[in-house]
Amino acid sequence: MFFIKPIAKLIVALNSNTKPGAVAAAVAVAFLLALIPSINLLWPALFIISLIARLNWGFEFVFIAVFKLIVPLIDPLIEPMGWKILQSDFVSVLVYRISEIPGLTYLGLNDSLMIGGLIAGIAAWLPVFFLARILIVLFREKISPRIARSKFIAAMKRAPILGKLILAVKQFSDVY
Repeated sequence: MFFIKPIAKLIVALNSNTKPGAVAAAVAVAFLLALIPSINLLWPALFIISLIARLNWGFEFVFIAVFKLIVPLIDPLIEPMGWKILQSDFVSVLVYRISEIPGLTYLGLNDSLMIGGLIAGIAAWLPVFFLARILIVLFREKISPRIARSKFIAAMKRAPILGKLILAVKQFSDVY
């Protein structure tokens, strides 16, 4: 039953009075982090910065996992873009200069997939943020009340595990 509390916290965060922007920012940051390969120093640095920011960590972790499953479909588009960016004169000189600094070689800036993912993630951050925010507001206003009043949920309350999940959601929603 260790999985009931984390699921309850995610449900509460989706329906809570927290600002939709905090959840949407977590989704957008998760998309950015999913696009960047995690075998360099830039990924952990950006991840730590995202943990310091006031984002919803639960949604960030869940959506990093979800987006990491989708990213292999996008990689064939991102890698050529990164290659083109690395071939430009300004960027190639900049990457060379940064690579000369001890320790910064491990940022992976000379990897076309990393640069392409970073640029694509930065470019997609605002659209993903606004789309996630719209979907969260829509869920809270339209979908969540219908789900709560449905006969299916009333029947599920009688199931032992789901009854515990619903009680955990109520417990955490009272706390927050």
